[in-house]
Amino acid sequence: MGLKSLSPSRASDFKRCPQLFKFSAIDRIPTPPTVYQARGTTAHLALEWLFELPAAERTPERLSDLFREAWQELKPGEFADLFADIETERDWGIESLSILNNYFAMEDPTQVDPLSRELDMTQAVGNMTIRGILDRIEETPDGLVITDYKSGKAPSERFAMSAFFALKIYALLVRIREGRTPVGLRLMYLTGPTVLEIPVDDAQLDAMERQLEALWTAIEKAIATDHFPPRTGVLCDWCSYQDICPAFAHDQGGDV
Repeated sequence: MGLKSLSPSRASDFKRCPQLFKFSAIDRIPTPPTVYQARGTTAHLALEWLFELPAAERTPERLSDLFREAWQELKPGEFADLFADIETERDWGIESLSILNNYFAMEDPTQVDPLSRELDMTQAVGNMTIRGILDRIEETPDGLVITDYKSGKAPSERFAMSAFFALKIYALLVRIREGRTPVGLRLMYLTGPTVLEIPVDDAQLDAMERQLEALWTAIEKAIATDHFPPRTGVLCDWCSYQDICPAFAHDQGGDV
């Protein structure tokens, strides 16, 4: 069974743990939604809508209203049974609005005019098809800058550069599609708040293209041989598939 396309997030999954990639991309085993996913999805939609407003209306109060409106739109779907009671949902909402309000400490939205928001990027890269949703891209005096919103905590300095893996892929897709190389990548972590920024150039994107080609070859080999070894690490405690992962089979109890 071949793979038709690869998203930046799934590419990151394979780098992190081939077994995780198999569970999510090949077996497509669903995982229950979490309050963190609900917060991130709702915040993204609210921030997308914020830039549909005239600049003068992009206020903290309006963003809070947009978050509430976005939640009412999203809740009946995959998040319908997320909360046990209205009090728990209300506490989540209050905390979410507090985190979302941190956005205004990172930039002034009245001074931002995105070229695209939530842009569907489906692009051939060599013999691959890469597909993902780009949060935002804007024109600055220096050139194109790609921005990604994050509702979780910023990584430690040790893992900061790896956090830009997906954005480098998006920058490569932009270069192929537009014929222009973005000059910068920016991660905006609402919890903190923290902004991480790095410059990007053609040499980096050439290297990313080679890395993607090698990754695609490794994925195709893994599919052909049905060999997806688990790679354990500090992130395993947050993995939704830990209960069925062979790396933790000895923790499930009982005799083998």
